Amino acid sequence: MLSLEHPLFLGLQQYTTFSESDLHKLMQYFKPISFEKDTIILDIGEINDKLFFVEEGVLQEFSYQEDEEELINTNWLMPEGSFVYSTISFINEVPTEMGIKAIEKVKLLYITKVDLQTVYEEIPQMERIGRLVTEQNLITYEKFLLMIRYRTSEERLNWFEETFPTLVNRVPQKYIASYLNIRPETLSRVRAKRAER
Repeated sequence: MLSLEHPLFLGLQQYTTFSESDLHKLMQYFKPISFEKDTIILDIGEINDKLFFVEEGVLQEFSYQEDEEELINTNWLMPEGSFVYSTISFINEVPTEMGIKAIEKVKLLYITKVDLQTVYEEIPQMERIGRLVTEQNLITYEKFLLMIRYRTSEERLNWFEETFPTLVNRVPQKYIASYLNIRPETLSRVRAKRAER
């Protein structure tokens, strides 16, 4: 049984106030699951029917480079405290074009889409939270797109370190470089240049 002090519930309560009975109802719907490092949790072509919350570890949203299945692009990194799902697949119930992989051993909580709809009916504040979290994610994503389009490699690295300070030394450099849309050797040069200052 989850505690009322669990990071999931503390995070939700930043958006609105819940009664203790509502929090106990929520507990019944979120189930724990864990995966080893390098496990693909949602593969490209599958339909995403679960919303995940990251308790421990880091997830990677990935896609393959066109015509080269072995080369992976890192589209997003999701550490502890993140809600994770493939947006288009989850909402429209279609096969996903982006997969989700554990790049560390991870502990997650999940709720199925069917159960989430039930929660929205039983606990109306949750629907508001769903909207606010979606809005927040859209703002973050748009800022990210602008940043990788218009900023230098060093500015992108600075942004990453400010946005994800806990990931700087945890995530392999190849994933960070891919996420920031720069070559691994460019990332190494930027870091070396900064170290010389």
